[in-house]
Amino acid sequence: MSFLTPRLFAIANMISDREVVADIGTDHAYLSIYLAKDKRASKIFATDINEKPLAVAKNNIMSFGVADKIELLLADGIEWIREKDLKISSCIMAGMGSGTILKILEDDCKNIDCYVISSNTDVEPIRKWAKSKKYFIEREEIILDNDIIYEIIKINKFAGQKIKTKEDLIFGPILYKTKHNQYFLTKWMEEEQKLTTLLNQIPKNEKKYKEFLKRKNIITKMLKKENSN
Repeated sequence: MSFLTPRLFAIANMISDREVVADIGTDHAYLSIYLAKDKRASKIFATDINEKPLAVAKNNIMSFGVADKIELLLADGIEWIREKDLKISSCIMAGMGSGTILKILEDDCKNIDCYVISSNTDVEPIRKWAKSKKYFIEREEIILDNDIIYEIIKINKFAGQKIKTKEDLIFGPILYKTKHNQYFLTKWMEEEQKLTTLLNQIPKNEKKYKEFLKRKNIITKMLKKENSN
């Protein structure tokens, strides 16, 4: 399906065969359609907070002949999963900022086993949330889509890598320990440069200066280690 972006492909690849999936903020339902056509999901609940994209999604679903596998819902967040007492294997959230995602995650419940998340902003707050809940990171990917670097993480409530260190929070426990690709290095070289610029603009006696300096030193140490390999 050529209309899937690299980010949506990467998200789809984190879904195992025959899962029950919730696609939060489905928009035009392209990801849901792919999961249904590729038989990665046996049932998909695709939601949006607006009726207009759901109407477009309905037409797309009918065109691809997967209406029997995808149920469209006008809904905000994930509270409806508990209310309907559904069992969801993986709940997907993409195309939103970390603040919005964290707000949605306030309704986390036992009915959901995993979350597949691709935030438009910094992923570290999502990892902090997972750590606070004592959840695990099952998979992590970093990809380039339309000249933007995205991290995609799969949080599993029962198995995976624990988040133990500050490095795990910043870089990801899997991305940090596996072979780093060019997108990973580019992302953190750019972040290092941004922090250097900020440090040159902030008085050294301000609290933010110490916070930024500590973060920059962690990134610089990682990059030096990677470049020496």
